[in-house]
Amino acid sequence: MKDMFMWQVNETLSFDGKPYRILLTETSYFYWIALDENKGLPEKIYFDECNHWVDEGRVERIPDPYAYLQGESWAKESSVYQQSQSNYELIKPIVEGEEAFDKRIRARRLNHAIASSDKGKSTIYRLVRRYWQRGQIKNALLPDYKNSGAAGKRRNFSTSKAGRPRIYGIGSGEPVTENIRKQFRIICDKYLMNDKGYSIRYAYNKFGKAYKVKHPDAEEHQIPTFRQFQYFYKTEYNKVTLLCVQTPQGNYNKDVRPLHGTATEQALGPGSRYEIDATIADIYLVDDNDSDKVIGRPTIYMVIDVFSRMVAGFYIGFDNASYPVAMKALISSFISKVEACARYGIDISEEQWPCVGIPDVLLADRGELMSHQANYLVDAIGVRLESAPPRRGDAKGIVERSFGAFQAKFKPYMPGVVSGNKVKKHGEKDYRVEAAVTISDFVEIMLYSILAHNLNKPLEKYDRAPDMPESLPSIPIELWRWGLQHRTGRLRSIDTDLAKILLLPRERVSVSELGVKLWGVIYSGKEVLQTGWMHRSSKVSRPKGLYAAYELGSVNHIYLFPEEGKNTFWVCDISTRSREFRDLTWYKVWERQAAQKQVLAEAKYQYAPVERDFDDLLEKKLKKAKKNSKTSTLSNAQKINEIKANKRQSREQERKELAIKPNRPKQQEMATVVPLKGEEENYQLTDFIPELFDDEDDS
Repeated sequence: MKDMFMWQVNETLSFDGKPYRILLTETSYFYWIALDENKGLPEKIYFDECNHWVDEGRVERIPDPYAYLQGESWAKESSVYQQSQSNYELIKPIVEGEEAFDKRIRARRLNHAIASSDKGKSTIYRLVRRYWQRGQIKNALLPDYKNSGAAGKRRNFSTSKAGRPRIYGIGSGEPVTENIRKQFRIICDKYLMNDKGYSIRYAYNKFGKAYKVKHPDAEEHQIPTFRQFQYFYKTEYNKVTLLCVQTPQGNYNKDVRPLHGTATEQALGPGSRYEIDATIADIYLVDDNDSDKVIGRPTIYMVIDVFSRMVAGFYIGFDNASYPVAMKALISSFISKVEACARYGIDISEEQWPCVGIPDVLLADRGELMSHQANYLVDAIGVRLESAPPRRGDAKGIVERSFGAFQAKFKPYMPGVVSGNKVKKHGEKDYRVEAAVTISDFVEIMLYSILAHNLNKPLEKYDRAPDMPESLPSIPIELWRWGLQHRTGRLRSIDTDLAKILLLPRERVSVSELGVKLWGVIYSGKEVLQTGWMHRSSKVSRPKGLYAAYELGSVNHIYLFPEEGKNTFWVCDISTRSREFRDLTWYKVWERQAAQKQVLAEAKYQYAPVERDFDDLLEKKLKKAKKNSKTSTLSNAQKINEIKANKRQSREQERKELAIKPNRPKQQEMATVVPLKGEEENYQLTDFIPELFDDEDDS
C-alpha cells in the first residue's frame, strides 16, 4: 500500500466521487460504508484491490463532512442528549467489536435488540447506519438540528425557504434541508477546502451539476440558490480554518502562521548560530577593463551571525548559487577579512571585523546542503547543519532581510539597477544598456556597506535578552563584543588551509594504468606512482570507489583521498595525456569536451554512408567468391598442391606490373643493323637472378 494511503479508522475517502468512511482495518482488508446511502451497509474491501484504484486516481482523501459533530455539546438534562444516550445504549451491543461487521453475527445481535426493545428493525438499522456514517461516536446519534430560538444555532426548514421570500423569478425557493446541507458540505470540502484557488461561484456551479444528477427532473428554479450556498459556506466554515487550508503550505508557514519566538532566542552567543543565503543583485555590472562589456547581475552570498547580526563572511561573483560557491562564502567567515579588504584599498584592523572561526550551527537552504560533501562540515570541521524547509525564506529571516537593506544603499543612485518589468514600454530605457558600474567598484561598495552595518548600524528591531544592559547599543560590533564577554563564545579556530580543501566539492574517480581519471582528465602524483597503481601488469590491484576534491576554478590539480573515511589527501597534477586542458577552469573543460563530442557525433554521421557503401562492397565480393567456389573443377588436394606454383606465378606477374621503367619520349624505329662478322657478343646483364629473389616456400 502506498504510504500516503495507509488508511485509519474513521478516515473519509472519495471513491469515484462518492464519499466513504473507514470503519475497520486489518492486515489485508478493511471495511467502509458509503456516507450518502440511506440503506448502505459496511463493505469489505481488500487492499490489493484498492491499490489499483489508488493508482488510477479513483480514491483520494477528503475532509470529514461530520467532523463538526465532535464539537457538539448538549446539556445532560436536555431531552435531545438523553435520547441520543438511549439510542446509543440500544445499538451498542450491535456495533461493538469486530464481529459487528460479520453479517450473521450482526443479524443475531439485531434480532436480540428488537426483542428487548420497542424499536423496529428499520429504526435500529437507521441508528446503526447513522453511527457508522457519522464517525462512530455518540454524537453521531444527535439530531441534525437543535430547537429553534437559540442564538447562533442552525435551524432546519423542511417545508419552506428561510429568509426573505423570493420576489423575482419562478417559485418561492427551495428550503435548505439536511440532505442539501450535506451536498453543500461535500462540494465545499472538495473545491474550497484546498489551496487551488477555486471561487465560491465555481464551487456552486459544481453543486448545480451534482444536484441535477441526483434530481434530474428538478427545474432550474428548484435548485438551491447561490446565496443559499454562499450563506452556508460563510456560516459553517471557520475563517481561521479556511486561511490554513486555502493558503499554500509554504506561503502559510512563511507569511501567515503566527510567530512564537525569535531567531536570536536560539543563539547563545557570538558564533553560536550562522545563517547563510544567496541572492542575485539588482544591478547589471560591466567589465573592469571594458565598460562596453556588460557582464550581468552578480551573485551575493552572505553569512550572518544570528546573535549579533554581524556579517561574518561573503561572496560576490558570477557563479550561480550552489554548494561550491556557498563554501567559498563560508570559508571567508572562517578567516581574517583584512587581506580581502586590502585588495580593494580598504584598510581595516582585525578588531574591526573580528569574525574569525567556525560556528556551532549553520542554517542554509536544502539545495546547498543536499550534496554529500556537506557531511564533511560535520565530520571534519564539527559544524552542526540545519536545513531550512523548502520555500521558507522566513526560516533564514535575518540574512534574507539583510539583502534588501544592503542593496537599498546603492539602488537609488546606480546606473544599471533593475527596476520595473522586464518588458519595457515604448520609449522606456533598458536598464541593462545603462550598466556602468564595474565589478571591482561594486565589490568595494558592498564591502563599505558591510563595514558600515557591522560597525555603526543601530538595529531597531533587535530582540534584546533580559540581561543586556540598557547602555548597550544594538550595534552588531557592540553586541558581538558584549557577547564574547558575557556569553559563551562559540567560535572555534581551524586550520584554514585544510578547511579550504576539505570543503571543496568531491567526485568519484577511477584509477587505471594511465593514472587517476576525473571527468575524462588524467592525473598523476608521486604517491600514486609509489603505490604501483600505474604499473602495466595484471597482478596490480587498483582501488575502486575513491573520491577526489576539485577546485572549479582550476583543472590543474585535484586532491585524492586514498582511504575511505579519512581526510588524508594526495595532491595530484594533471598528466601530459590531458595537456590540452591545462590552465583551464572545469567549466571550460566541460565546454571543450562537449564541443569535441559534438564534432565526433557529426563525423560519425558523415562516416555512416561510407561504412554502408563498404558493407555493400563486401557483400558483392562475397557473392562473387561463393560463385567462384561453386564453379571450381579441382579437388581440394589439387588446390593445395598448386598453391606454391600459383603464388610464384602471381608474384612474377606483380613484379612486371610494378617494375619502374624510364619515362622516355617515343622515337622512330631504327633500321636493323646486320653484323659483318656474324652475331655480336652480348654484354648486357641477365634479366633475372634466381638466387637473389628465391623464396623458401618456393623450393
